[in-house]
Amino acid sequence: MKLGLALGGGGARGLAHIGVIKALKELNVPIHCVAGTSIGAIIGGAFAADIMDKAEQWASAPNWKKLPKLFLDLHLSKKALIRGDKIERFFREMITMKTFDELNLPFAAVATDLMSGEEIVIRKGDVHTAIRASMSIPGVFSPVERDGKVLVDGGLVNPLPIEVCRQLGADKVIAVDLNCRGLDEPTKAYGALNVFSVIDETFRVVMNIAQKRYFPVPTPDIVLQPPVGDISILDFHKADKLVEIGYEYTITEWQRFIGAADDCTVFI
Repeated sequence: MKLGLALGGGGARGLAHIGVIKALKELNVPIHCVAGTSIGAIIGGAFAADIMDKAEQWASAPNWKKLPKLFLDLHLSKKALIRGDKIERFFREMITMKTFDELNLPFAAVATDLMSGEEIVIRKGDVHTAIRASMSIPGVFSPVERDGKVLVDGGLVNPLPIEVCRQLGADKVIAVDLNCRGLDEPTKAYGALNVFSVIDETFRVVMNIAQKRYFPVPTPDIVLQPPVGDISILDFHKADKLVEIGYEYTITEWQRFIGAADDCTVFI
């Protein structure tokens, strides 16, 4: 029985994936493959490369040490606000493996073909450009040209790549959804909006619409929804908090699931 992990998109909210994975490791939950969309591809690639300790160390570093590596790459071109070269360099520093074949686990990154709107599942070749393509929010980060296609963020077409996990060989899938709003989360007033919150809310709407195309079929065997809906896709300065939320939520939720499941032996 093979267990897959589907990591959804959500910008900075995706740093909660680090805490989720840390908890699953402590709970001795075996993961045999991983598929990721957007920041889910970044964390999924790190997990497949077995460098989660390194990723957590980065998340806990002071903001002045980590944020410039991601965002001080402005170039205000006709394609995007941020070039993305620094982010790709950061991926190459973090993940020293160059190709998918070198990774420790089967891994897939989901991107969108900007010209056709088609879902592109990347499982071969250079892993760093695949991850960069998967997380390239249109208008914010430059698109990635790869294999004759213009690729942008996979969250536009498949924000939670459950079926991709099954294509990798998973019999059961744990999906981590980061775009679920809490019932008590207040709606933003018009006066409270800024350019970043407009991008955030627009992208969340798009991902929720895309996700409805994938639910209820195919459905994951377990859905984890860390309570991070009130955090913006650009709140990378809240990395520590996000990792902690993902960890604490997963420890609690997994124990609840195990207590309620009729047959939990396939997951442990």
